[in-house]
Amino acid sequence: MHILYLVNALDSPPGVLLDEAARTGASATQIDTVNGRDMGSGDARGVPEAADGFDALVVLGGVMGVYEADRYSFIEESKRLVRRFHETEKPVMGVCLGSQIVASAFGAPVYKMSEKLEADEEWGFVPQTWEAAAASDKLLHDAAPGLRTMHWHGDTFDLPDGVTRLATRDICPNQAFRLGERTYAFQFHLEVTREILDGWTNLRAKALDLPRAEIEKLIEPQIEASLAAQEDFARRTMRRWMALA
Repeated sequence: MHILYLVNALDSPPGVLLDEAARTGASATQIDTVNGRDMGSGDARGVPEAADGFDALVVLGGVMGVYEADRYSFIEESKRLVRRFHETEKPVMGVCLGSQIVASAFGAPVYKMSEKLEADEEWGFVPQTWEAAAASDKLLHDAAPGLRTMHWHGDTFDLPDGVTRLATRDICPNQAFRLGERTYAFQFHLEVTREILDGWTNLRAKALDLPRAEIEKLIEPQIEASLAAQEDFARRTMRRWMALA
């Protein structure tokens, strides 16, 4: 099995989603979409126009918004590729920005949370409420109630027509959905590892102009309490998603 990963920020790599795929013997191509290069060879390479040569697609997170397509050409290219994979019935997984790209690819608006919701962002490990449809979903049927998953986003999306919502939260209702049988979108960060989170602690401290220690006080207890359970969930979800191919 050969999986294509669209990496939209170098500080948001595939993490667990790549490691679990490798454990099962899958091969991977990672494309740095912002800089247009193959992360394995270093050669220039943009977002492919078609799904040929790949069995599945993972679209990862990034700091940009889907509504910034005029600044980031890869956004429209990624939306087109998502539709190509979906049309050929190859599995798609969108994570954070990737979930927003999937939603937009099928006609739903993406916008800042503050435009419609009573919050500017979601950050940290926060509990999910699984919708009734998740109980019969091939990936999520045994997801733990109230599972805490990692978030860091200030954008959200409306649901495209014809999707099945799988998870929700009061503060940001559209947390996960499925379109058809093989296209999934997760607003939360399934991919995170301890190493990724350590880097994000630095980034958040810098963004808020705070000492790292202040961010650590907030996130470290959450990591200790929640990361292991999320990682188990992410690995199980990844294996089941791969099996859809």
